[in-house]
Amino acid sequence: MMDSILIFVVPVIGLCGVIIGALIQAFFNRKNQKVSHLTELQNKSYADFLNAASKIAIAQRNNDRKEVENELANLADAKSRICVYGDSFVIRQLATFLRAGGTLQTEQEILAFTHLCIQIRNSVGLSDKNLISQDISQLLFSIDVKDTKTP
Repeated sequence: MMDSILIFVVPVIGLCGVIIGALIQAFFNRKNQKVSHLTELQNKSYADFLNAASKIAIAQRNNDRKEVENELANLADAKSRICVYGDSFVIRQLATFLRAGGTLQTEQEILAFTHLCIQIRNSVGLSDKNLISQDISQLLFSIDVKDTKTP
């Protein structure tokens, strides 16, 4: 009697284990896909913002008003996506850059943009303690901007 019950119970327990395992795996797989998709959207919005800002700066130096207008639309789109998908620290630093003027023409604006780039790096997991803002500003603008406010 007991043996006949075990013959049916053991496979049922095994089947339940397989079903529960599959459900847990599906749950975590879906969660990972969601996080991965959010990270992809976030990174694309950051890259699009940096790309548009760079193109605007170059177009302004070349007095190309049409290119500036085209890229301003791309910049606005990227900013709105950063507001939706971006890390809160990146959003705060982007707002600081825009409050500083957002044109990359003064040292304060360049410093704020440099800090924005560093914050984006931190947001995507590249927080390097040895990286200084002067190195970023040198790469972006060919100048060493110190972390001091200009008068």
